[in-house]
Amino acid sequence: MASRGGSRGSRDASAETPLIDPTGADTEAGRSGSVNTAGAGKKVDAAAKAEEASRSRALIISFLAMVLVGLGNKVFQVLEVIPMYNYPLFVNLFTTLIYIPVSWAYITPMIKYGTLITPEALAVPKKTFAVMGLLDSVAGIMQTLSVTFIQNGTLVILLSQSAIPLSMIITKIFMPVKYKISQYVGALVVIGGLIVVLLPTFQHPDSKGGNNVILWGAVMVLSCVPMCLSSVYKEKALGETEIDAVYLNGWVAFFQFLASFPLLIPSAPASNVAFKDLPQNLWDGARCLAGINTITAAGNSTEVARMTANMMSPSVHIDDCSMGPTFVAVYLAFNVSYNVLIILILKYGSSNLLWLAMTIMVPMSSVAFTFKFMPNSKPLAPTDIAGLLIILGGLIIYRFFSPLRRLIGRRMRSVRDTEPDDLEAVESMMATPTRGTTIHTTRKAHARKHSKEFTEEQYRLIYSTPELQPGRGRPQASTPDGMAAPHRRSDA
Repeated sequence: MASRGGSRGSRDASAETPLIDPTGADTEAGRSGSVNTAGAGKKVDAAAKAEEASRSRALIISFLAMVLVGLGNKVFQVLEVIPMYNYPLFVNLFTTLIYIPVSWAYITPMIKYGTLITPEALAVPKKTFAVMGLLDSVAGIMQTLSVTFIQNGTLVILLSQSAIPLSMIITKIFMPVKYKISQYVGALVVIGGLIVVLLPTFQHPDSKGGNNVILWGAVMVLSCVPMCLSSVYKEKALGETEIDAVYLNGWVAFFQFLASFPLLIPSAPASNVAFKDLPQNLWDGARCLAGINTITAAGNSTEVARMTANMMSPSVHIDDCSMGPTFVAVYLAFNVSYNVLIILILKYGSSNLLWLAMTIMVPMSSVAFTFKFMPNSKPLAPTDIAGLLIILGGLIIYRFFSPLRRLIGRRMRSVRDTEPDDLEAVESMMATPTRGTTIHTTRKAHARKHSKEFTEEQYRLIYSTPELQPGRGRPQASTPDGMAAPHRRSDA
């Protein structure tokens, strides 16, 4: 806008060049043209400043909204499974299914009337989306079961940060990337923080069947493997293809939902459900989503006897579905909004602005689960506080050390920027909060615009961010924490 205004100013200046009197005195017309030219230039400057101020305000509002909505996304990802405790398999199916009509409500008219979904994107083989959906489905069900049975929101948030070291291993194997020393240091610091957090659990393990924190904590950590593999596969399979994020997300959600059905077979025993009872359990889950209890202290003796006899569940969890509809609906609203904000910030703002928001969410969401009004609230133990501070330090080192060092170095040397500023790189993100949005920008295409080294660094950050990873955006995918945009929900 400013540049267009500048062009108009230039044309005005050339059209009204001051007329010089042969005697050396300016004519009245010349003086008038000079004044008009100066006035036009001032208007252009004012318009540019107003546009910049408006953009800054929009980014500040988007940043604050990202932090608040991201916090709600993380919190309600944990809260939604509390009233649905006996029905994690239904929760996984329903929260995947909901993204299919939402995505295709955009895709269908866009294919028919729009231009954003290109023929190149339509030509991508559907088997490519099927592989992504399968990997995201595996990550999604592992995360759903883990969040349900850990029953500790703070621990869920912190364990999701394990995606950073795991993603480094996976990308080193499958992608030609090189990590900086600061990123290795940051990953090691994160691992140290996780050990501090889990130390009391190893010293005093909880052996109560499905609530075994060590078992489900390990499942949560391992869920990052298919999550990161999905992101790597997206990059390799799509190559330089320009593909609309919602179109990609819609197809991945479709195949993710289909893949969830065969995964019910191994998942049923893990959730204390015999295979023959699976249809009834899914139906009871639908009833719970409507606020109707099935397993009660006074009735349903058959269901109680079956669960009590199960080795993994020596005690029965009585249904309390009153808040089921509210928690699930609020979570889905936060998750959809969260993924929209990820796209907006990456498109109009800065990638590091996104990293900053996601880093801030880690301590905020961890502390949120300590308030007494929160369901299943638990105070932070000294090891939780120490581990949180250590993990937060590791995240800062991993995500911000190198960009800040280069930025400070350039400022100190007073060298003009001749290449993109690390803090202003956009359009190099791939998301997959997961249930959420997948943003795909190819490495080669970006490398033509920026340096290869810078592109690889951005992709390393993407692969290690739960919210932008495939799967479910769980403590992500929630939204490794940070860049959490996986296929479905993006939680980290």
